[in-house]
Amino acid sequence: MKSIISIILIAASISFFIFFTKPKWAQLKANRLEVEKLNVAQENAKKLKERIKSLLDVKNAITVTDLEKIKKMIPNNVENVKLIIDFDNMVQSLVTEKGTSNLYKSTNPADSGKISIDNPKITQSTAIVDGSFDPTQLGAADFSFNVSLTYDDFIDFLKRIETSTRIFDVESITFSTPSLAAGKNPNEIVYTFNVGLKTYWLKSK
Repeated sequence: MKSIISIILIAASISFFIFFTKPKWAQLKANRLEVEKLNVAQENAKKLKERIKSLLDVKNAITVTDLEKIKKMIPNNVENVKLIIDFDNMVQSLVTEKGTSNLYKSTNPADSGKISIDNPKITQSTAIVDGSFDPTQLGAADFSFNVSLTYDDFIDFLKRIETSTRIFDVESITFSTPSLAAGKNPNEIVYTFNVGLKTYWLKSK
């Protein structure tokens, strides 16, 4: 009799586990997985919030002056006319500051020695960028021109391009020597340089 009762109790326990405890256990396991997912999502949201705050802090720390420099670094269009005028002013201010304008005066008494870039050409190009930047958002243009300068003045001119607020890549430089250069002071020989640059701008979204 006792054996029968024991068997009945065991069978009842198994039935209870199958029909009540096991489904509850499965539900509990599913709930635990859901809680883990929510914890991960909450942690990611926290990190995202911290990242947004960090970026906002960086943005708010940018001064108006620095913001203007950034806009000049990569403007929102090519600015063809402004680009040519800026380079004209750059080369003229260079020889004025160095006091070498007299080297560029011709035999014409009315010639003040004012120089500028010649034959400027600006054509659409393609920007080559790494994987961290969307190439469809970056425009590029090839900018070529001639300029007649002494070697020393040209080196200083290149330095001004290098330290310019706007981004330029120097892609090519060629030069020609004047036929009357023989016998002249090397520091006073005026060469004609052809310069090829690439510049960039941000396209509108």
